[in-house]
Amino acid sequence: MLASMREIINRDVVIDGDIVNKELLLKEDGADSKIKKLYITNVPENALAFTLDHQPGGNSNRWFKQLSPYVDVGNDQGVNKGCDLIILWQEGEQPYALVFDLKSDKPKPEATKKQLNNSELFLNYLLAMVNLHYGIATDTIQIKKVIATTDDRAVRKGATYRPNATATHIADYHIEVITPKAYQTGYISLAQLARGAANG
Repeated sequence: MLASMREIINRDVVIDGDIVNKELLLKEDGADSKIKKLYITNVPENALAFTLDHQPGGNSNRWFKQLSPYVDVGNDQGVNKGCDLIILWQEGEQPYALVFDLKSDKPKPEATKKQLNNSELFLNYLLAMVNLHYGIATDTIQIKKVIATTDDRAVRKGATYRPNATATHIADYHIEVITPKAYQTGYISLAQLARGAANG
């Protein structure tokens, strides 16, 4: 399945990982971003990561301003909202997908839910193409939705960076808090992001 997805995904939106260090670097360019570089650690070698928030040339690039050119770019109901990152990987025979977004401020539950669900819909469309054109079953994939925020008020006290802590869910997604380090960098493992994430 991962090989087929690599053939389908536009190379411009793929985020290459550091295979040696098993890290993935997500960059945030927003003026209000408290984390400019987020390192996702312990990423399997077979992982495929890509963004749904790719805008080369800024807002002037109309093709990447929307998830599909067949959807009205001016629609204000959220149909063009996409998340920062999707990671696909496999453990044994079990495939997984992480639909992920990084928020600096306290997330708005309904808006965040719509953004993640819209990204999941687009991912399911890509998976349907894998099934149709490559004859590979994709119905066993576990899709997990999660956001990370720098605002620890978004979750219960003590719910972050504690392996045995109860996962915090808002709507049908999971929240993790990341504390910015020096030079506006952050670190979190893929296992931690996926540990309590709600299955789509």
